[in-house]
Amino acid sequence: MRFFLKINFLQCFLLLLAGLIPLGSEAQTANSLAFESTLHLGSIWRHTPKLSTRTGQLLWGQEIGLRFQTTGRRDWHQWQRYPAFGVSLLHFRLGNGSHGDGFGLLPTLSIPIFRTGRFVAAFRLGTGLAWVTEPYDYFENRGENAIGSHWNNITQFRLGGELRVSDFLRVNAGAALTHFSNGGVALPNFGINLPSGFVGVAWSPKPIREKDFLPAKTSKRAERRRFGGTVQTGLAILEYAVYDGPKYPVWLGAAAGYFHVNKVNRVLLGVDYEFNKAIYNYGLYLGEFANETEAGQGATRLAVFLADEFLFGNIGIQLQMGRYVGKDFNRYTPERNYSKLSIRCYAPQVLRSSVQPHLGITLKAHATTAEYISMNVGLAF
Repeated sequence: MRFFLKINFLQCFLLLLAGLIPLGSEAQTANSLAFESTLHLGSIWRHTPKLSTRTGQLLWGQEIGLRFQTTGRRDWHQWQRYPAFGVSLLHFRLGNGSHGDGFGLLPTLSIPIFRTGRFVAAFRLGTGLAWVTEPYDYFENRGENAIGSHWNNITQFRLGGELRVSDFLRVNAGAALTHFSNGGVALPNFGINLPSGFVGVAWSPKPIREKDFLPAKTSKRAERRRFGGTVQTGLAILEYAVYDGPKYPVWLGAAAGYFHVNKVNRVLLGVDYEFNKAIYNYGLYLGEFANETEAGQGATRLAVFLADEFLFGNIGIQLQMGRYVGKDFNRYTPERNYSKLSIRCYAPQVLRSSVQPHLGITLKAHATTAEYISMNVGLAF
């Protein structure tokens, strides 16, 4: 199962990287490349009283990376305020009592909020593959319960500003939240949430000036066909209730209608479905369910959700909020509400129709605790 866990996270990471490669080919001009170096200072947040991992101590982190700036070779570059994407190597010294060291390989997407002269404020999202040196172990490391496996997902949110001090050099600063989690594949999995402040520099071999940003040739306004729909199915693997216990599948489905606010943003309203095999088996074994029919209902989760999807070429980033509904369903849900962050890689439309297949990964959480990471496949139409 440890081998499966490693392959699962590698698949998620390679899927994300495969989606970013076409974006890279769009942005690679002679002056689009920058080298980045960043220092972090933060502390692990005690987001649940169940956390025995040490929290509160000041921690240093650093990252180095490459960044590619879009300059308008595609119309959506201008529609999305000329975002930048890249990849970073990240390290945090989590400390004694806090799982040792965390390393990450982090594809990123930076979305400008506003620009004025030499200054730009931006939000950056990154998610990728992480390695934690000292995970929970029943015999060797029982006192640290935030992370239960070496291989993990790393997700980082960053908000900051950047000032161009010369044609080649920029400085930046801001705040970040870095999250390590295996998505429940191996318990314990309360996760590491690490808020930090950061300062950094970015150096470009060739300068990028305002005149290099090309305007869009077409309008951002949505076309006449604004309404559509999506269907999706997926699979997550969970270790449920017992440390070092068996793994169980969670089968997923979703259907939604959407409305295009514009060509690069759409809102969705839909229904989520889950069938948790662990709840089905445990409930029958413990006598919580009288029969298989009741167990099937108890292991089923139904929810309604509202989501907002932002499109960056062939990549979609969807933020979703949901609430469980229905009688006799939704047993053993830690909260009534949940959230999801999904990243999708869209294929070209099928036979010049409106049908567009996609592959994706989703991180689901209740409040500040991740529940699972799933692989998804679906259609938009």
